[in-house]
Amino acid sequence: MPKTGLRVNRELVPHLAVLAAMAVATVVLAAGPQWVVHAGYRCELQMLTGLRCPFCGMTRDFAAMLHCGRATLNPCSWMAALVVYGVYPVALVVAWRAGRLDVFHSEAVRRGMVAALGAMLVVNNLR
Repeated sequence: MPKTGLRVNRELVPHLAVLAAMAVATVVLAAGPQWVVHAGYRCELQMLTGLRCPFCGMTRDFAAMLHCGRATLNPCSWMAALVVYGVYPVALVVAWRAGRLDVFHSEAVRRGMVAALGAMLVVNNLR
């Protein structure tokens, strides 16, 4: 008997999990930012070295942006929001439609991510 129903490409599953986690995190930050912002966690890199990590301040900036506020704690927050909510989902759909989900595992993407994180680390510590 042939199987019927939705077939999901195994390479697509981790990306769908990331998109679902992004949606949940967005809802939590929009509905109750105080639950996350006042959780009392600290950045380990900042505690150990005094350097702000590439993401320091982004949680509060994303919460502010979701409530029409300004991102003031991390200069990379706007760019990260654009990549997370715009570029990644569009790139995922384009790669999926082209049957090229393996592009996310390419050396060029890895090097680009390392370069972007390095630049974010430097920019976030210029103040």
